[in-house]
Amino acid sequence: MDKRRNPLPKEVAREQRKQFYEDLTSGKLTLQESIKKMRAISGLTQPEFAKHRGVNVKLIRALEAGTANPTIKSLNQIADIFGLEVTLREKVSTNDSH
Repeated sequence: MDKRRNPLPKEVAREQRKQFYEDLTSGKLTLQESIKKMRAISGLTQPEFAKHRGVNVKLIRALEAGTANPTIKSLNQIADIFGLEVTLREKVSTNDSH
């Protein structure tokens, strides 16, 4: 039985996931936005998502609020469901004068 509160139709979830990966690749999403989107696509509440990912709900709330200081291990636990891992990349500059 699917316990998600608002499970998305499979096609909608597939499209949202595709857009999520495109936005990640292009650097359009912050960590805060990424966590919110992963949870929304999953159709889970913050407590459900935290339990599913094996992390404390306080961490999910703080990540979504942009106030968390997570460990790499915690971020990898959360990201794993989407086949993602923590990595380093060049900063996306909003300033044209490098």
